[in-house]
Amino acid sequence: MSIEEYLGIVEKGNLEIEDKSSMMGMSFPHKILFNGQQLCIMKKKAKISGIPCGKYKLTVQSMFPFISAEAEIDIKQGENKVTFTDKEKFWDLLFTIDMILMVVHWFVHLPDNIDLIYRIVTDGYFIIWLIYEWAIRKKYFKISMLN
Repeated sequence: MSIEEYLGIVEKGNLEIEDKSSMMGMSFPHKILFNGQQLCIMKKKAKISGIPCGKYKLTVQSMFPFISAEAEIDIKQGENKVTFTDKEKFWDLLFTIDMILMVVHWFVHLPDNIDLIYRIVTDGYFIIWLIYEWAIRKKYFKISMLN
């Protein structure tokens, strides 16, 4: 602890973090990390008070594997806002369609030949999405900051 922190004269800011992503953001909580240290787990919003002013590496990491983003943010005195949104809506849509098709299949019995085609198509959607995410390691969220 520095003398400035001990005396309480370090400038501090408040941070509000908001998730504006679509299906993935609503479905899973996120770990919020500052310089690699976990700050909190949030669902849609979090408010943190009394952060020393300065530059930090903010990481948003979904509980769902391989969906995350990192950004340098500059905390200033007063209110600071960070939002994160989906970068790629197409893959989010593809995943959603696949999940809907899988749920429908639980309730609808299809003839065997149609069922085979159905399984190939739905599994194909999901495999394409997983290969894309794992192979390319895309950062799924985009982080933006308003001071």
